[in-house]
Amino acid sequence: MASAITTTATSLEGQALEVARELVELELAVPEDTRPDNAQIAIDLEGLVATVTIALPITISGSGANLSIAAGEYLD
Repeated sequence: MASAITTTATSLEGQALEVARELVELELAVPEDTRPDNAQIAIDLEGLVATVTIALPITISGSGANLSIAAGEYLD
């Protein structure tokens, strides 16, 4: 399981970018032959936009109107 991180950004948007960056760094620490590619950040310097894509495994529990969805672990 990956450790929790502490963000320094003062906005939710900034925190989202920090979390995405940390996921990318954690993925890069995995050996290349088994490295996942679930997190990507594309920076448009001209448009001043960061596009973040994260694909997380999920677990579903409960039933009917009481479904609960949680992010599954994919990084050690």
